[in-house]
Amino acid sequence: MKIKIITIEKFDEFKEFFDNETLDYIIINISASWCKPCNEIKEELNEFINNVEINSNLNAVFLRIDYDLLEEDQDFQKYFQPNKIPYFYIYKNKILITEFQSANMETIKNNVTSEFLKNNNNIFDLTCDF
Repeated sequence: MKIKIITIEKFDEFKEFFDNETLDYIIINISASWCKPCNEIKEELNEFINNVEINSNLNAVFLRIDYDLLEEDQDFQKYFQPNKIPYFYIYKNKILITEFQSANMETIKNNVTSEFLKNNNNIFDLTCDF
């Protein structure tokens, strides 16, 4: 099963995913159109997420949220307060299991895959090359 990539445009959309009981994992990327490092990794990040295969008994989603929404909407600020971007949060069953800041794809790949691996044995197979 593939991880869906979704761009969040308002808080209600985020809450709909966050409150969804069927989602086992939510990976969140805080980025911005004006952020050069965010733009430099966007294509490779999409390719990486699109090539992650997880077991069919798990549901996961990758949410992209624009940093400017955080500045504009206080509801977002209750959940996210990155000090730099691009910033990532990984939730398992609505519990934050890791957060990190990086524009280095190897760091991002390692963080995402290690969280899946240490929390579930063999839940996915990566089909992309590292």
